[in-house]
Amino acid sequence: MKLQEAKKKYKGEWLAFLVVKEIKGKEVEGRVLAHTKDRRLLHQILRDKRVKNAYITYAGPMVKPGYAVMF
Repeated sequence: MKLQEAKKKYKGEWLAFLVVKEIKGKEVEGRVLAHTKDRRLLHQILRDKRVKNAYITYAGPMVKPGYAVMF
């Protein structure tokens, strides 16, 4: 599964993704190890499964619509 497909499928959730293949630095393929709306729960699941190599990302906007962020 491509990472972008996983983000669409699990929109609004945290994903732990095992990268299997990277295509020219643009697309990433692999499999979803775990997904949940709670980031802390995701880390607990990974600890319980003893996963050490996972790409963790959020499948949704980091800032809610209508809000702005200033750095």
